[in-house]
Amino acid sequence: MTDDTPSPPAARAPAEGRAVLGSIAGFWTFQYLLILARIATAERPHPIGFGTQAGRWLLLMMLAAAMSVAIHRLLRRLPTRSFAQRVAAAGLLTLPAAGVFGAASGWLFYYSLPEVIAAVGPYQPYTLLMFWHDTVPWVPSFFSWTALYLALDYSFDVRDRERRLARVQALAHRAQVRALRYQINPHFLFNTLNSISSMIWEKELDRAEAMVVSLSDFLRTTLEIDPAADVTLAQEIALQKLYLEIEQTRFPDRLKVEFDVPDELGEARVPSLILQPLVENAIKYAVAPSKTGTRLRIAARRADDRLLLDVEDDGSAGAPPGGGTGLGLDNVRRRLAARFGEGCLFEAGSGSARGFRVTLGMPLQFV
Repeated sequence: MTDDTPSPPAARAPAEGRAVLGSIAGFWTFQYLLILARIATAERPHPIGFGTQAGRWLLLMMLAAAMSVAIHRLLRRLPTRSFAQRVAAAGLLTLPAAGVFGAASGWLFYYSLPEVIAAVGPYQPYTLLMFWHDTVPWVPSFFSWTALYLALDYSFDVRDRERRLARVQALAHRAQVRALRYQINPHFLFNTLNSISSMIWEKELDRAEAMVVSLSDFLRTTLEIDPAADVTLAQEIALQKLYLEIEQTRFPDRLKVEFDVPDELGEARVPSLILQPLVENAIKYAVAPSKTGTRLRIAARRADDRLLLDVEDDGSAGAPPGGGTGLGLDNVRRRLAARFGEGCLFEAGSGSARGFRVTLGMPLQFV
């Protein structure tokens, strides 16, 4: 689902339902009062009395209200929810609604009232021309209510997008705070600085300098990232490379890293820090407990109009506790859902052989 096709959250339904029912009741009540005023001020008397007309028009207004409710429910069940498509569908639904209303009014005010037949002439079969004359005057009324409904629907879409944006910003901020908390984690810094100290002690000054630069670049880059903004896939991969360079110093014999990211996807847009929790989980649950080499693979691929990202390890302890319900995975899942709605994909489970694999999917958009 893209940004212009929001999916209404559960909290939206009660408020939306009340607003729609209120618009239906208000609109058709107003129409009913206008009809009564026209009847009361008519210069020529009608063959039937005011009370009979008022009662029959009340039945017709109830029918119009019921059809408006049906239009609303049909529009809410559309498989696609872009506003332009809802406008087109609403316009098409308006025509049969006006036709049903016109046919019902013709029957109520002619075929079911003998006094009317006696006043206007012998019984006549209901022809297509009669149906046309009964229907056309009510098309503008149904179009008017539909326009009111679409205005309400659009206002709810705008509010929904605002709420989704607020959730995206909150989740992105929490992701950055979590990343920063990990960066300043004493255990992480201790191991990194201890590795640098060992290199210096063993006179491996070039490696120690490279390690300091990697740590500095990683900390500076993550501090400068706007958590609410998108970055290119190339920038996100570059950040993960900085992080993994540090971890490869900690686990030189245990961590093997592979990247499979086509160049043509480098400018694809992704939420910032979306891969960080997944890579952290792989290090924590697959690499750190392992006694042998563990391969960590980060890949990107295109599937039609969707970007798919894979983070996979072949460690025997690759899954977070609870089978993939860790806080990092949950944060990524909720960020994707808030950002892309039904247009996202999140799959977490066992890898092809062993270990753990997470696949993210999102609409393919380029900077």
